[in-house]
Amino acid sequence: MKLILRVSLIVLALGIVGVPLTAQQTDFEVWLKAGIKYKLNDRWSFDLEEQIRFDDDANALKNYHSELGIKFELNKFLDLLLTTRYITRNDNRGNRQGFEDHFRYQLGLSAKHDMDRFELKHRLLYQHRNEVGLSEADGDISRRFFRWRSGATYKIKNWKYDPQFNAEYFLGLNKDAAGIENSIRFTFGTERKYKKVGEFGIFYRYETTLGTPIDEITHVLALKYTYTIG
Repeated sequence: MKLILRVSLIVLALGIVGVPLTAQQTDFEVWLKAGIKYKLNDRWSFDLEEQIRFDDDANALKNYHSELGIKFELNKFLDLLLTTRYITRNDNRGNRQGFEDHFRYQLGLSAKHDMDRFELKHRLLYQHRNEVGLSEADGDISRRFFRWRSGATYKIKNWKYDPQFNAEYFLGLNKDAAGIENSIRFTFGTERKYKKVGEFGIFYRYETTLGTPIDEITHVLALKYTYTIG
């Protein structure tokens, strides 16, 4: 557990160091998500999610995707994760524009533990994404990352909207592909569960590339809804 806390502090430090001091390019996005979670038993759970995203100051469709997630509880602290996502992306930049289909998978571990009123969560993922129907000879280069996320939920007594915060570091593994810059993302928000209705959440995200000539900064407003079965 001490190792997890040390890595989490490193992620936060990278975020502080990575605050942009060079030229900047900014955008505002809106992410809308709806999903269903099914708990098969005490160890297995499945998530099905549909999401749509808008960029260019929320004026253009960025992408929409379908995602299936599987979680297996190894013990009370540690879970094994597998997630697949089919993405339809609106490429509106460069010489080759139009809608593209991509497939992405993630494999990793998540950990959780409590510290007084704080619920702490950590996640390590390997991520791999390719464009569907396009070979490497045709210009498709896999986009591969390691992602580390650490965060906390502060549990307020007699309050339904517990605040959440997390920081996530993206480490690009193949620098010869476009969009593989190292980056960091900070997320603030809250969620609330309603009996027989589901869980609603609202979040603000700040993301920036690290070590690039022009830092790409993205502000995101994310809204989510999840219904749990079982």
